[in-house]
Amino acid sequence: MKIAIFGATGGIGKFVVQHALERGFIVNAYVRNADKVTIHHPNLEIHTGELTNYLKIKAALSGCDVVIWCVGIPMKKYVGTVSLDGHKILLQAMVECGIKRLIDWGTPSIPFKKDKKSFTTIFPSLIAGIALKQAKTEMLSIARLITASTVEWTIVRFIAPKNSPYKGNIKTSYGDSKLKWSISREDIAVFMLDQVTSKKYIYSMPIIGT
Repeated sequence: MKIAIFGATGGIGKFVVQHALERGFIVNAYVRNADKVTIHHPNLEIHTGELTNYLKIKAALSGCDVVIWCVGIPMKKYVGTVSLDGHKILLQAMVECGIKRLIDWGTPSIPFKKDKKSFTTIFPSLIAGIALKQAKTEMLSIARLITASTVEWTIVRFIAPKNSPYKGNIKTSYGDSKLKWSISREDIAVFMLDQVTSKKYIYSMPIIGT
């Protein structure tokens, strides 16, 4: 199976690439700066470009079965809507390339029909609406775009990613069960990668923690 990974040099994306290669997947990594790629592997192909370059994105998707999006939205120095614009181009390119599966990410600021009222589903959205209003607006727009598309999507939601060691004890919730918000970036990466071969969370938005 061949996977296209966007944001492959980021804090989570680099772990998605690492674990994907360890599992025997072929990886097309889409990055802005190829010099930041520290992994070298015969099954890894690097594609360099901006999120707004349709032709380069389409080239990166060539022959792929699944797309994993690991590009974050700027939280503070906010300029434009690059992530939203990138998603518009990505979804168009996925249709052109015949790719159905998209694994993306977000936070509980994105509401989901299965959510139960709880601190986990309400508080992050309230804080984001005050302190990170532009980022929240873009995230919601991306979620609406994805859920209205024809792809088989999963949006993995999390709150407090940390640069801590991988634990492997991931819990999921929709506000109906307790979990700790803190979770390592590598754990997030592994959970996202697990969705490549799982149908459990297609058309769903699990909140993950520990």
